[in-house]
Amino acid sequence: MVCPNCNYRETTDAKYCSSCGQTFGADKPTVREFLGDFFDHVLSLDSSFFRTLKKIWIPGQLTIDYFNGLRKRYYHPLRFFFFLLVIHLGVLSGLIPYDRIFDEVNNQTNDILTRHKIRTELARHAESGQTRVSRMAIDSLMSWFNIDTSNAPGPDSIGTRRISVLGFQNLDPEDVVLLPIDSITAKYDISSFWTTLMVGQAKKFMLDPKGMFRFIIGNFSWMMIVMIPILALFMKVQFLRGKRYLIEHLFFLYHWHAFSFLIVSLLVLLFRDFIEFFWLPVMVTVILYGLIAWIRYYRQGIIRSVFKFFTLGLAYLVLFSFFIFFTALISFGFY
Repeated sequence: MVCPNCNYRETTDAKYCSSCGQTFGADKPTVREFLGDFFDHVLSLDSSFFRTLKKIWIPGQLTIDYFNGLRKRYYHPLRFFFFLLVIHLGVLSGLIPYDRIFDEVNNQTNDILTRHKIRTELARHAESGQTRVSRMAIDSLMSWFNIDTSNAPGPDSIGTRRISVLGFQNLDPEDVVLLPIDSITAKYDISSFWTTLMVGQAKKFMLDPKGMFRFIIGNFSWMMIVMIPILALFMKVQFLRGKRYLIEHLFFLYHWHAFSFLIVSLLVLLFRDFIEFFWLPVMVTVILYGLIAWIRYYRQGIIRSVFKFFTLGLAYLVLFSFFIFFTALISFGFY
């Protein structure tokens, strides 16, 4: 039997080529073979992935099995974590009700743009108005829409709400939306590079809050990749007196976060319009899952485990807050 891929001659009947690994069989693959190759090579999903997906619902079991030597049976913890992280961010990016979340910003921006368009059109007609009646009609329309007769943005053109950026408390939203950055900095006498940068980003946010938020969510993956090893180091300090390796804490965190990504993604997929009602129970579930997994894997007794777990929780909150702020700041600055 000769392999059609590498021309290696097999001495016995075989299902696979011992040289390149290609399957012997019909020249045209079946649909089943095609789907199998797709999941195996494109998505890298095999039986171990689905076995891991099933076992993830038992707190701590994946970590226990992995360090008991059952490694080939399950998907690699880092690959599993990263795969669910990507799915999680994709779900958040595609299904979060951005329009409802940013309703106030969208309404304000749309109001500014609509008024500006009406003002521009009315000003154009006013210039060409030849009769007293037409000019009175245009003045009445401007008064109806609460638009001043100037064709330029001004502080009294819409509402009273102002924007604060790095110490500047009185930026008019209409100026931010309609004027170019150079005109804004000149009007408000802004000379600082960072303030100018933030004003520019505030302008982008008002024009496209959904796009900026998606960009920030996209950078969330890098934040988690960096943050989890730091948490593992903190756990290493917690277990200094025990014979625990750093990799144990790292894989424990990967499995716990993989479960978190999975359950939150299911929440958004299944209850998109009722997130506010299910958010708290899901977060409590994630915390209890982590605590039970901790007790089952580290086996230090309930009181000691609860104390260490909530100590980790405090460190997690501090570290997560810092990374969220830093990631949002960097993302906001470079969107």
